[in-house]
Amino acid sequence: MSSGKVIVVEMKLQKLPGINKKEFPQDYKFNLIAYNKVNEEEYILVDNHDHKEPHWHDDNHEEFFSWVSWEVTLELFLQKTIKKFGSFQKKANK
Repeated sequence: MSSGKVIVVEMKLQKLPGINKKEFPQDYKFNLIAYNKVNEEEYILVDNHDHKEPHWHDDNHEEFFSWVSWEVTLELFLQKTIKKFGSFQKKANK
């Protein structure tokens, strides 16, 4: 990270065919999180779950957003992560 922090990024995406609930647009359930490895209370989270439509968190601040597509949601997550923690190089664990 350009901030010098070590940031952990975890992404989970599930397709729930036929769920037909407004909380899961296009039958997607997702949880995208980026957090400071040293201070896990510093994070960006974009998710949805039972009884809660798509929304994002910046630490303790939370806001709902209008669903457009999975690609737009992923871009929202990346933009908010870069804004909070700075630019980064993608590295995958092996």
